[in-house]
Amino acid sequence: MDAKESARRIGLVFGEATRVLKFRNAVDPEAAEGEGPDEVTIAVGDGCPGPGYASYSTLDMARFPTNVTTDDGSQIRTELVTVGRADYRPLADVLARCAFAIATGSFHVTPNCIIPNAVREVDPDAAMRHALLVAPFIWPDLEILVEDDDGVTTWLQAVPISDSELDFASNSGPDALFRRLEAAGADVSDINRAPVV
Repeated sequence: MDAKESARRIGLVFGEATRVLKFRNAVDPEAAEGEGPDEVTIAVGDGCPGPGYASYSTLDMARFPTNVTTDDGSQIRTELVTVGRADYRPLADVLARCAFAIATGSFHVTPNCIIPNAVREVDPDAAMRHALLVAPFIWPDLEILVEDDDGVTTWLQAVPISDSELDFASNSGPDALFRRLEAAGADVSDINRAPVV
């Protein structure tokens, strides 16, 4: 799926007030001459999923490697989505950090993948520090698996997690952490929520 189609689909979910921002990664000193830094486009939906919230989604991250394929060998592409409080704008930067980490090609981008330091690099004072990727559960109208002529694109939700939650996931598995988050009714839109472990 191309960025224009991603934007169309996200616009239907986020609503008419969707804005689009571009983020540029830091310049890599080892990049080939003339090779610029990566860019990623983020859609921002104010008031989504309701008043006091904002949703964020990548629109063109599908060009980055996921290291995941279908049974017939086609690469599965991924876009990311997250939700936060309307007054906490750094979540757009957090989603961009996740995308740039994935762009390195060192992650298997599947549910339960953890992007270390995705929040910490943007906001060192936030209680949450990392991002756990899960199947989206906030937006009922978001089609999370799309098959088209370009192949397969999935949507994964970035859920900010704390250091103690990262440690728990490392010892007990990300699935067990997600079950703890669900059981505790954790408000994943709150970047400074109390950890569940």
